[in-house]
Amino acid sequence: MNHRQVRDFFALNHTRPKKQLGQNFLVNPEALEIILAAGELTDTDTVIEIGAGLGCLTDALARRAKRVIAVEVDELLYKALAAQFSANSHVHLLNADILKLELNSLLSDGTETVPTTFKVIANLPYSITTPILWKLLDHHKQIHSCVLMTQKEVAERIVAEPGGKDYGALTIGVTYRTDATLIATLSPENFYPAPKVDSALLKLTMRENPKVKVENEEFFFKVVRTAFRTRRKMLKNTLVRGRLAPAKVLAAAFEELGIAPERRAETLDITEFAALANFLFFNY
Repeated sequence: MNHRQVRDFFALNHTRPKKQLGQNFLVNPEALEIILAAGELTDTDTVIEIGAGLGCLTDALARRAKRVIAVEVDELLYKALAAQFSANSHVHLLNADILKLELNSLLSDGTETVPTTFKVIANLPYSITTPILWKLLDHHKQIHSCVLMTQKEVAERIVAEPGGKDYGALTIGVTYRTDATLIATLSPENFYPAPKVDSALLKLTMRENPKVKVENEEFFFKVVRTAFRTRRKMLKNTLVRGRLAPAKVLAAAFEELGIAPERRAETLDITEFAALANFLFFNY
């Protein structure tokens, strides 16, 4: 689908793409091929497509996968999709908000005799990328992988290395559950209407086991979030103010683990955060 086709659709319906829904339609067929290659689809895969839009990617997915569950919140676009795919048994359409949708029922083989692998492929609305990410990570045992178009800035935060300004709680949260790879970056002219920022294609492959062993996941993520709340301050001060442990226990933890107390959160890798959280969990 090209710029003109998208413009003509909205002109015919006397409306415009909705900014509040992050409607920026991919209009570069070469970028579409990159998405499909990253998905590594087979005829046993079930794909959940978030934000099916005008169905360009949906059609390509349906030609490669066993089944496509296409989720579209916009009623106008949903009706256009329903007309386009009414005779296609490989496509199941849902007019729903992905953040309100209960995913367990979708991520089930049901009574099918041939097992299916669930994959997510999406051109995400940039304003709600992070909550969608956390929701998908909650289903890491059911989802094999995700290929996601995101704002470039978010993708860079996810794949960031310790020590830089992009590295943070989101980096650690995604790394804990997935192996993340930045596939490609795309300039605004690949979309219509053109967004004001660059975009990036990210692939997340769910890990069979977490990246690090932690004794209590809830406490681990509490330590991480607290540490990055004031990322420019020394770690010992941040954690004391966050009431995760008294100064005496923290001092013992730093000494035991060989972590200099004056270090900042952005310098610790996920292994160090896990060790710190485990020590505090057992000793306070």
